[in-house]
Amino acid sequence: MATKKMREKARKVLKDVFGYDAFRPMQEDIIMSLMDGKDAFVLMPTGGGKSLCYQIPAMMRKGTGIVVSPLISLMKDQVDALTACGVNAAYYNSSLKAAESKEVLERFEAGELDLLYVAPERLLSKTFLSKLEKVELAMFAIDEAHCVSQWGHDFRPEYVRLGELRDIFPDVPLLALTATADEHTREDISDRLRLGKAKRFVASFDRPNIRYLVAEKRQPLTQILQFLEGWPNASGVIYCLSRKRVEDLAVNLQRHGIVAAAYHAGIPGRSREKVQDDFLRDRIKVIVATIAFGMGVDKPNVRFVIHHDLPKSIESYYQETGRAGRDGLESEALMLYGSGDVNLVRRLIENVENIDQRRVEVHKLNSMVAFSEALTCRRRVLLGYFGEPLEEPCGNCDICLDPPETYDATEYAEVALKCVKELKGNYGMGYVVDVLRGSKNARIVENKHDKLKSHGAGADLNADEWTSILRQLVHHGYFIQDVSRRAAMLATKKAERIGSGEPVILAKYQPGVRRQFKRLGMKRDEPLFKKLVKLREELADKEDVPPHVIFSDVTLTEMSQRKPESEADLQTISGVGQHKLELYGEAFVEVIKEHAANEGNKKTTSDGKDIPMLIAKGPGLNDTQSYTLSLQRKGMSVAEIAATQGVSEATVLKHYVAIIRAGQYIDVPAFIGEDFDTIMQELDDADPYASLSEIKRDLSVDLGNEEFRLVLAWREAIGVA
Repeated sequence: MATKKMREKARKVLKDVFGYDAFRPMQEDIIMSLMDGKDAFVLMPTGGGKSLCYQIPAMMRKGTGIVVSPLISLMKDQVDALTACGVNAAYYNSSLKAAESKEVLERFEAGELDLLYVAPERLLSKTFLSKLEKVELAMFAIDEAHCVSQWGHDFRPEYVRLGELRDIFPDVPLLALTATADEHTREDISDRLRLGKAKRFVASFDRPNIRYLVAEKRQPLTQILQFLEGWPNASGVIYCLSRKRVEDLAVNLQRHGIVAAAYHAGIPGRSREKVQDDFLRDRIKVIVATIAFGMGVDKPNVRFVIHHDLPKSIESYYQETGRAGRDGLESEALMLYGSGDVNLVRRLIENVENIDQRRVEVHKLNSMVAFSEALTCRRRVLLGYFGEPLEEPCGNCDICLDPPETYDATEYAEVALKCVKELKGNYGMGYVVDVLRGSKNARIVENKHDKLKSHGAGADLNADEWTSILRQLVHHGYFIQDVSRRAAMLATKKAERIGSGEPVILAKYQPGVRRQFKRLGMKRDEPLFKKLVKLREELADKEDVPPHVIFSDVTLTEMSQRKPESEADLQTISGVGQHKLELYGEAFVEVIKEHAANEGNKKTTSDGKDIPMLIAKGPGLNDTQSYTLSLQRKGMSVAEIAATQGVSEATVLKHYVAIIRAGQYIDVPAFIGEDFDTIMQELDDADPYASLSEIKRDLSVDLGNEEFRLVLAWREAIGVA
């Protein structure tokens, strides 16, 4: 069993090596499970911190951790990042020259490596397996594990044999990791990798920092150019279905002054590598690509992803949009949706020879269309597809920000439920629509479904309107579509509530969508942030690594907010580990001190107010409170932090109180808003002998209990109370 001492050691590695104060949800439990020698299956969103789940136990356990990765570029980026943190890591693949391969193997056989990244086909070669049997192994980590499944959206035959590792090395713990897998894919991964007894760790699929937007495709180039005006000089990816469209769009963007480049499998290998490298190093801002681009790109500061064309599945869409905002900062995902794209993808699917595979892909496409045409919260639809309920609308998608008109659709829901029950859950959505509209096509007549009571009961609506209603009823949880039975519609337990007096409120069908929104913006000292970015670029060029390997945008943002003026202060910034502090600390502190001197040596908030020195009145922060503080410093709202942590907003506010009492800064006046000065004045004037409940009751401003405690903690910390 994992001991308290082992947990403390893992937290020390997290802080000293990677510079983080607290683990994210599930990370520590996964690490402890591996430290106990147990297998694990981890489902965690892109940017959720999967890598640390195997990097830390590989460093703590005896021997070398073997990481199976499908792409050479991903291996190199991970190894660069680990080396920058002082970790002994290497990769072994076809990109190495003979002398380099020999050196890596010598280090591996001598036990000098904590982690070794290997491609699956090289790992399972007889030569390499014989080497593995002679070396002490800490663990196996199989990244992008969905590649093992035919149900997955990126099936790779070379992954199938990885299940053999369980037989050859029964005592070495094995970890499978993926960011996208529905229930069928999860079971397939578990079977193929022989992880039936492994504990499953399923994190939330939600990425609250990504705003999901869908717009009807009208003039795509104009729409994309208008969107890019809101992201000047930001990094982003634009996905297109065809190589020709990729090249045409890249040229058009270049003509409009955007530093863009094309990327697809038809471009020579070296040229592709240069484009990807230039993008990683911020020399190219926008990549226009087919789906050939992305899985191997570990770039945390991608601020937007645009789909010029419809992805073929929700898994693909989720994974591709997940390349935005991996650092947790505000990002956007825009999809341009046109019916012509649906027909194009359908034609591509018709070319699939395997009938079962074709059926799976048709269902996935239909689910993607349902998401695109949704009139309910996009995030609710997206998470619902992966089996994760979202109780409240997210507030950060086009539907939530510009809600469509709603109406009481209870009568339509009753008719739909009656039809689904009469069809005994054996037919898909299109067939249900035909029955409701009274179609007498050959299949319906042959099945005698033209005799059903529900036949023609919805003839007053057209097919698009009924499809919209049924999709919304699925999104709201009244029905499910059983993919194993040709996406047949089945009533859920929730459907029993239809007709019970509880109204079913749906959105009115609307064929076109046109929405545009302002972004929130980062809370940081922009002039200082730009100076830190410039220093990072200089250091990255000197060391020949991508800029984020030095420090992420999140770390630079926090530096620009808190302005540490000593190396001891700098070490309290998230992402500054001991090795990086020794390498870069002096240079960054110098830039910050020089900036502070030029600005009058004041620490200020984003709106120019002085940051006061807070007096610690309480204990230090625990892991959960530290994690809340790190999310708050990324610019996340209370609601976003609550969603990320899986707790209530009241709990987050309790963390805020503890953070202030520990002497750590949160801009409480800005959080409370325009009434803050009034509240402070009324607290100054309050009867010193009155109880806190009496003082709160007498305030002219209505405050919740946690907000009131937060204001009191602030007063204490600045020495007023």
